[in-house]
Amino acid sequence: MGGNKVKQIEMMSLMQRVIEYDTEDHSLEWIVQLFADLIATGLAWRLEGRFGREAKRYIENGIITVQGDVNWDYYKENYAL
Repeated sequence: MGGNKVKQIEMMSLMQRVIEYDTEDHSLEWIVQLFADLIATGLAWRLEGRFGREAKRYIENGIITVQGDVNWDYYKENYAL
């Protein structure tokens, strides 16, 4: 499978997760990973504003880097139950 086809499939999967985010309940870890992936792909800034605002909050709170990497140690110390 060509690189563009793989990227299309990955993007479709990510968009499916965005739809699931709005229609289903998920763990905070699932949501953090979703926003990390949205940030990493740049999609967080192209979707409607609430996604960008939420992504920005995760970055400002030190949970996700601007590159889309999750600081799981920081998350576990400060947010995990």
